[in-house]
Amino acid sequence: MRVLFVGAHLDKGGGQALQTLQLFRELRKSVEGEYLVLRAGGPHVELLQEEGVRVVGKLRMPGGVIDLRSAIRDRRGDWDVLQLFDVYYALPAAYSAAAYPRTVLYGTNPVTEIGWRYNRGAQVAARLGLEILMEDTRLVVNSPTLAAEFHRFQPVFIPNGLDFRRFESLPTRAEARAALGIPIEERLLLWIGKVVYSKRVDWLFESLRSITDLRLVAVGGYDEEHFGDRYLRQLRSQYSDVVARSTFTGEVPYARIGTYLAAADVFGFPSRYEGMPNAVMEAMAAGLPVVASDIPAHRALVRDGETGYLARSPSEFADRIARLLSDGSLRTELARRAQGFARSEFTFDRVSRRHLELYREMVKRS
Repeated sequence: MRVLFVGAHLDKGGGQALQTLQLFRELRKSVEGEYLVLRAGGPHVELLQEEGVRVVGKLRMPGGVIDLRSAIRDRRGDWDVLQLFDVYYALPAAYSAAAYPRTVLYGTNPVTEIGWRYNRGAQVAARLGLEILMEDTRLVVNSPTLAAEFHRFQPVFIPNGLDFRRFESLPTRAEARAALGIPIEERLLLWIGKVVYSKRVDWLFESLRSITDLRLVAVGGYDEEHFGDRYLRQLRSQYSDVVARSTFTGEVPYARIGTYLAAADVFGFPSRYEGMPNAVMEAMAAGLPVVASDIPAHRALVRDGETGYLARSPSEFADRIARLLSDGSLRTELARRAQGFARSEFTFDRVSRRHLELYREMVKRS
């Protein structure tokens, strides 16, 4: 079977970019295919050198859509299924190229995301546009939450997977802290993501206020296109009394993420909304206890009190972190259970098999 994979970018980073690349690697064991992407000018340029990845233009509107559309048209007849990994560039490109059969993977709700980033008008326009673009497109979602939100498209639920080889040779806590320049005696809260409003980073700062000897390390980009670093500047102003105990690294190489996970005491993830967050899955796989906001997506990953904690308010979030920091045995036990759960539920073998079944069904019907 021949599959053409199309996304927006890889070099800009983010959990969804890494997830799609790992899925592409896994599926190429069973299908012929290449992955078309746009160059974003981001720090992860090494990902563009991955075997099978083809850069066909620049990440810009509307030029990026046009570049992807041309690349799809040039390859017409060379693939049996079109796998889209992006709603903003890849889906419009495939729609305008009249390319079938096609399937698109949602890692989040694009309508909700646009509303948070821009305004109500943009959200309404996105909802109407999506109804058109999804015509004759099979939808795959990575969480039960998204499946419920987009039930009208009869989505197929396929969870994210993890490459567990990334967590098999992590450094020790002491080695990781030495590599990062973090004193061994500090109590360290780790967060990984993009610093945007939907991630509710203010809860992390509230924890710094509540736990006076806690240090926060936040890994991920904070300067988004059309958004800038406005949210981070707002947070630093609002929490000027504790900002000295926080470090925002910006994007870091994926190979270095494991070092941050190994260095931390607790992983915090207070998002307002998620699909199936890679960051939480990877923290669990690395054997790090997780405290997450009590939202549907996190309930599918974290069993409260068994594999981590769920919190419904900033004070509860800080309380759960403090509880873990004060009890080393509890940290160890929750981390052990979390790691076991992740390794049993998030194998790429299972994820790949589900995608292949969908592709065969689509080819049979086309």
